[in-house]
Amino acid sequence: MAARQPNILASVAVAVAVAKSVSASPSLLLIALLWICSTLLATLVLADDASCHFCHAKDAQGGIAHRAHGLGADPEGRQGTVSCTSCHGNSADHARNPGIKPEHSFAKEGDNLAAGDSTCLSCHNSAMNHWAFSEHNQAEIGCHSCHSIHTAEDQIQTRDGQFQACTSCHQRERAGQTQFSRHPLAEGHIQCTDCHAPHGGSAMSNFTQATLNDTCYQCHAEKRGPFLFEHEPVQDDCSHCHLPHASVHDSLLKAKQPFLCQQCHIASRHPGTLYDSERLGNRDINIVGQSCTNCHSQVHGGNHPASSTFRR
Repeated sequence: MAARQPNILASVAVAVAVAKSVSASPSLLLIALLWICSTLLATLVLADDASCHFCHAKDAQGGIAHRAHGLGADPEGRQGTVSCTSCHGNSADHARNPGIKPEHSFAKEGDNLAAGDSTCLSCHNSAMNHWAFSEHNQAEIGCHSCHSIHTAEDQIQTRDGQFQACTSCHQRERAGQTQFSRHPLAEGHIQCTDCHAPHGGSAMSNFTQATLNDTCYQCHAEKRGPFLFEHEPVQDDCSHCHLPHASVHDSLLKAKQPFLCQQCHIASRHPGTLYDSERLGNRDINIVGQSCTNCHSQVHGGNHPASSTFRR
């Protein structure tokens, strides 16, 4: 406690000097008094961290000191002062013997996973209503598995770093970035969290919107409609024709035209024609170029009279 007193006394001296200098103005005096209270509170709380910094100085100076968890009291009062002991507990035994773990540790997996998560959720609870039933929680992926607290920035919250963090587990999506057609995730132009809610949600696959189509429409608004002539699969589910992350076919299609279209269009006339090697050799317009969309270019729907067959 003696180590705290110089810091506290210094803070009080500065606060008193400020209060005297603005005593003529009631509004400024009120601001000064609020600043005094926040300064004293921060001094009292952060004084417990002094012993932590003897060993963990690099973590503080090079990392957490630049983040919200290490900046002390919030001047706007939106959150209390966060210190080492706020998350790790008093950890007196650890301070005496570094070989003993702190009261609260944050494991990426194992028995301590739930304990670490509960510490985080004691503050971060307002936006975590679906966490208990989320896929990440059910798979025992904890907060510390994805987030870095003691670094200058959290990799998963940066546009360049999120893809690397997510695909350390989601390897299929990483491999998909080598395919011909893909969403530009590796470049950071699109982020995983643009479509998925990592902490859980009420929608299938933890989409950020209520349905898959609504999620796609956040960027592809021109496909939403309503159209005078609608293509039923489009209104039903984008994934009938498209893959979400990457494909070896153009426009993230699940199969090459005309074979994709013929999964549904198997009626008489040309939609049901067998496009074999003989027609390919003759350069049939229904199998070369854009195939079906050579003519039916408005496959998502249209308002033109000719759009009954999606041609204009």
